[in-house]
Amino acid sequence: MSREVTHEANGPTPLDEDDLEEQGGTAYLCACGLSNNKPYCDGSHNATADEEEDVSYKYEDDDDENPRHEIDEIAFTDD
Repeated sequence: MSREVTHEANGPTPLDEDDLEEQGGTAYLCACGLSNNKPYCDGSHNATADEEEDVSYKYEDDDDENPRHEIDEIAFTDD
């Protein structure tokens, strides 16, 4: 499976000891792009558990009722 996630790019986020303390001493960083608490993981990746192997998906932040849509392909450009 592949997926496209729509989100705003805001560059790397440095973490320091205060960030770890705020997260209870352990911080998990989002690797899927779906978290609403970036750079931290909020468990949003659980929504991908039932993705089918040969299907491409698009996740959109602006569609709360149906954030995942099947798409034909993901096309990359050299903009």
